[in-house]
Formats: sequence, C-alpha cells, structure tokens
Amino acid sequence: MTRSEKAEGDRHATLASIGRDGARVSLAILLSRITGFVRDMLIAQRFGTGPMADLFYVAYRIPNMLRELFAEGALSSAFIPSLTKTLKNEGKEEAERLYAGVFLLLSVILLPVVLLGMVMAPQILALLAPGWTIDPKREALGVLMTRIMFPFLYFISLSALLMGVLNVQKRFFLPAASPVAFSLVLIAAAIFPSNLFSFPPILLLSAGVLLGGVAQWGAVLLLAPKDGLRLHLSASLRTAWNNPRVRGVFRRILPAIGGLWVTQGNLLVATLMGSYLATGTIAALYYAMRLVQFPLGIIGAAVATVILPLLSLHAKEGEAPQEKLAETLAHGYRASLFLMLPASAGLVALREPLIDLLFRHGHFGANSAELTATALMGYALGLWSFAGVRIIVRAFYAMEDMKTPVRAALVGLFTNLVISLLLARREGIVALALGISIGSIVNQGVLVVGLKRRLGRIPGQIFKGAPLLLLHSLLMFVIVRLLWLALSPHLGFDKTLPLTGTVLGLILCGGLVYGGLTWVSGVTESRLLADRILRSFQRKKR
Repeated sequence: MTRSEKAEGDRHATLASIGRDGARVSLAILLSRITGFVRDMLIAQRFGTGPMADLFYVAYRIPNMLRELFAEGALSSAFIPSLTKTLKNEGKEEAERLYAGVFLLLSVILLPVVLLGMVMAPQILALLAPGWTIDPKREALGVLMTRIMFPFLYFISLSALLMGVLNVQKRFFLPAASPVAFSLVLIAAAIFPSNLFSFPPILLLSAGVLLGGVAQWGAVLLLAPKDGLRLHLSASLRTAWNNPRVRGVFRRILPAIGGLWVTQGNLLVATLMGSYLATGTIAALYYAMRLVQFPLGIIGAAVATVILPLLSLHAKEGEAPQEKLAETLAHGYRASLFLMLPASAGLVALREPLIDLLFRHGHFGANSAELTATALMGYALGLWSFAGVRIIVRAFYAMEDMKTPVRAALVGLFTNLVISLLLARREGIVALALGISIGSIVNQGVLVVGLKRRLGRIPGQIFKGAPLLLLHSLLMFVIVRLLWLALSPHLGFDKTLPLTGTVLGLILCGGLVYGGLTWVSGVTESRLLADRILRSFQRKKR
C-alpha cells in the first residue's frame, strides 16, 4: 500500500469514526432539541414577546449562559483531556481519583458562587438590562426570578462533570440526550394551571429552570452505565487539592471560562443593547437563537463533542501527534462545514414560515414573528462560523492551550460591540444579531492564525472545497427562496396543515438540491453520506 493510499484510508476511517459517533450524538441532541422547541413554543404561546417574557429571559440569561458554558464548554474542555490522559496512562483507579477530586473541589467553589449570585440578584438584573425603566413591582419580580434560578448553576455543573466522564469512555448518547429532562420539567411548568396560585405564572417557569437542572443531573446519574468510572467520595478535600492532576484541571478551567465568558459576552451585549430598543427585542433574540441552535446542536455540537476525546488522544501520542491532530481537526471541520452552510442558507430562505409555524400562536402575534424573523436572518449568516469556532477551539484545548481561544474571543467580542454600538439605533434588532455573527467570523479567523502558529501550518483539508460548498448552498438558497415566494400568497396562516406541508416540502427540496449538487461535483462528504444511506437500505432489505 502506497503512502497516499494509506493516508486516504486513514482519512476515510477518521471520517467514519466521527460520522458514527457524531450520528449517535446528533440523534440524542435531536431529541433534546425537539423537546426544547416544544418548551419554547408553549412559552411563546403563553407569554409572546411582551414585558413578562422580556423580564424572564433577562433573568434566565445567567443560568442559560452557565448551562452552555459548563455543559458544552469550560469544564469539559479542561477536564476531558486530563481524564483521557490519566485513564490511558495511569489506569482506571487514578482516573476515578481525578474524578472524585474534581467533584469535591467543584462543589466547594460553586456553593459560595451560588449564594453570592442570589444576594447580588438586584445588581445582576440592573447590569443585564440598564436601558429599562422598571417599576418597583416588576423589578422585585425580576430579582426573585433571578434568585430562584441561580442555584441551577450547581446542578448543571455536576451534570456536565458526569457527562465529561461518559464522553471519555466513548458514551455519547446519554449525555447529549440529558437536556430532555430539563425541557420536560419546563414544559410542565409552562402548561401548569396558573389559577391555582396567587403569584404571577412567570414564576412557575423560574422554578421549572431550577427543578429542570436537578432533573437533568439526576437523569444522567441514574441512567449512567454501572461498569464505567465510578465516583468514590472517600477522599478528603485536602487529598483532592494535593492531587496535581486535580489542580491542573482547575488551572485550565479558569482561562477556559474566560474564553467562553467572552464568547457568551456577545449574547450579553445583545441583551444589554436590546434593553434600549423596542419591547420584545430580548425575547425575539432568544427565540431566533433557539432556531439557530437547532442545527448548531445537531451538527456543530455533535462534531465538537466526539472530536475532543480524539484530539486529546492525538495530542498525547508520541509519534507525529500534531499531524494526526491536524488531520482529525480538518475532517471534523469539513464535515461540519458541509452541513452548516446549507443550514445557514435554509434558515435565511425560510425564516418567515419557520417562525410562523413554530411560534406564531397565542400571544405571539405578527409583530413578534416579524421581529424574530429579522433577528434570525442576522444570526443565520454566522451559523457556519458558530460551529467552526466550537470545533477549532477543541484543538487548542486538546493541546492544553487555553489562552489563544481567550484572545480570539476578545477580538470577536470587540468587533460585535463596535457593530452593535454603531448600527443598533439605526438598524434595530438585525444589527445586534449580525454583530454576533460577524464577531464569530472574526473570532474564527484569529483562531485559524493561532492554529498555524501552533502547528506550523493550517491543515489543508479545513477549507478545501469550501468555495464549492458555498456555491452549492447559494444555489439551493435561490431555488428554495423563489419557491417560497411563489407559494406563500396561496397559503393562509390559519391553514396550519398546508403551511406545515409546504415548509417540510421545501426543506426536502433544498436537501435534495444540495445533496445532488455536491454528489455530482464529487464532494467526499456527500459521497460518503450517500454510500452510508445506500448500505443502510441494503441491510434492511436483507
């Protein structure tokens, strides 16, 4: 076998591994996203984008940010590489000591943070929405909601720690599906009869966030396989602190939190600036981001989840570790780009009917739908970059470089802030969403430059064929958008079934157009996907 043939074989094997594990994670995330959409639809139907919805989403911003930060970010990024290395080199017993030590120290750190957040709830509310003129009654309600939801941080962090343990053992489905438990609790809170209580029904949602965090941790804890790494709390806090591996995890957590806090700061900028714009802006930004997070979670988060243990292993290998890491990163990024570019184009093309179909019910009227559609267009333009950043930063975390992602995120945040300050007053909500997208693209550019500095080169496969994928996505956008504009005058909003059928038909049409174009032009990912589908049908026939 020649060297080029071996390289091609390794490439296909890596793609197959990412595809296989990624498919499991995607299925689990699909389940969690569907329940999440049901949750958001019910909340939108009950509260629309009015003052109470704005107030809830401002108070929810901190726990929701912490959920993304810890469930998909800093804790996993610092913990998984260290646990992977320990399990491979030192064995199961040492890995369990590391797990127990991190659990103990994390609990000791989080409890005072939670108490401080509850005490400073009035200051947090004022910081997040300085543009509001809030009457004392509404302010008191917002403070109470913030205090109810803040302990969510503790439970979601414990859940994230256990999810990281399972991911290291190549068990991806349960951790990715665990947010289903969170959404189910919030669904129950959204539909619970409010006339049974004298307090405002929006408080039930706040209690649902806290109880949902408990449910998510409990679900992972109860359903985790019994034959994997176990949590043994026999060690003392001093023993945990004296473990150099435990201290190493926490040394890496702080800069990772810094980088992800800067990234999440983009959403804080949107919330802060949105408080100076029309009522409903903050809620509309949230609902638009929920639509963006659907493909982002199913594709981008799935690839980022399965690729981190692989990258961590390559970073620790003695023979040509950077070469293997670079190629694995390139395959993961290409797989993401292959799917995220058409997803971006599809969201822009079908922004109005998607929002009408999913959210335009009850108190969520035409104005709310128009505001959300405008925000969605701004977010969707950066969707491919949101996924790309998630994947590229995993390479830095695998190499235990936490500083470069922080610098890149700061540049992206500054870009977003400048765009928002210059354009928000004139262009409104679209400037806030577009600022986040452009900031993410700049962030990714800085990461790529840092990658070249660390590896000595940019992995060639990362952007190979990207212009062709972009062209196919644009052609798909034009066809789907023209079809929607031709069909929309013949659809009445009150006819839910025709709207549903039309949207699903257009999504299928867009997928067939893009899939056909990429297959004909010989895109590797398209050929592999078609081959996998064909083999699946052949197995079923047998």
